[in-house]
Amino acid sequence: MEQIRDYSLEDFKELLLNNFKNIYDLELLILKGHIITEFTINCYLENLSNNSDANFFKGGYSHSLKIGMIEHFGRFGERSSGIIKSLRLLNKIRNGIAHNLSVNEQLIREYINSVLQIASTNFINPEYELRLKFSLSTGYLCAEIFGEYYEEREKTKSNNGSNKKH
Repeated sequence: MEQIRDYSLEDFKELLLNNFKNIYDLELLILKGHIITEFTINCYLENLSNNSDANFFKGGYSHSLKIGMIEHFGRFGERSSGIIKSLRLLNKIRNGIAHNLSVNEQLIREYINSVLQIASTNFINPEYELRLKFSLSTGYLCAEIFGEYYEEREKTKSNNGSNKKH
């Protein structure tokens, strides 16, 4: 899935929609959401890295460590603490499935609320069922991270292009 590095914003939106639509099983949705979030984190961390050959898709770093790297080196401004909190909650939710075979719905609600705090607007209809709220929250969280990655990637491309002309 390393091709995500080259995705446009539209490609990324399509990735989210294609992987979240028509999934009615909450556990599968959580697992897919966690994976797509990790792909997004990988791109973001590679972009932050001083090593131009950084590959967080193959680096062997745990998800938890990657969240810690974002906490220390991420550039999300006032949204940082909310993004970190949401990522940690998502990881806890996923670990509940992976290690205990259980879904903690209270933790999912806490996760959804933490994402809504980042958004500073309630973009989720309270009448939606939990899985749909989860999908929307995870899509929003991924979009926040990918958006920052994309913006920096495009600046770097632009700067490299202008440096070659001189």
